Amino acid sequence: MSIFAENQKFTRRQFFKGSGLLFVVAVTSAVFSKIGYDAFLAGDDYIEKRAAAVYSLDEKMALRKSHENPEIAQIYREFLSPGSVTPLTEKSEMLLHTQYGPKVPGLIQELQNHNNEAA
Repeated sequence: MSIFAENQKFTRRQFFKGSGLLFVVAVTSAVFSKIGYDAFLAGDDYIEKRAAAVYSLDEKMALRKSHENPEIAQIYREFLSPGSVTPLTEKSEMLLHTQYGPKVPGLIQELQNHNNEAA
């Protein structure tokens, strides 16, 4: 007995039931795809507006570059590269960039000791 063998003819009623079910599935799929597409377009629109707002806020700021910030320069002069403003020193790389490992707690302790001495 094969599952593909037809034992009886396909009736008109079965045809209309099957085509009706197919129509309902097609309409439902179209509705959900339209909702998803509209949500996708709304997300793109939100991202464009958000990016424009961030850029406009950035244009209005007095200090737009981190290396021109006097507070950052002071941190470099006092702790990260004592006596000068030299970026990318070993100490600044370890503290200002995300890293994990055994050296990080020692540098954090050194920074805490420096803050205690300054206070």
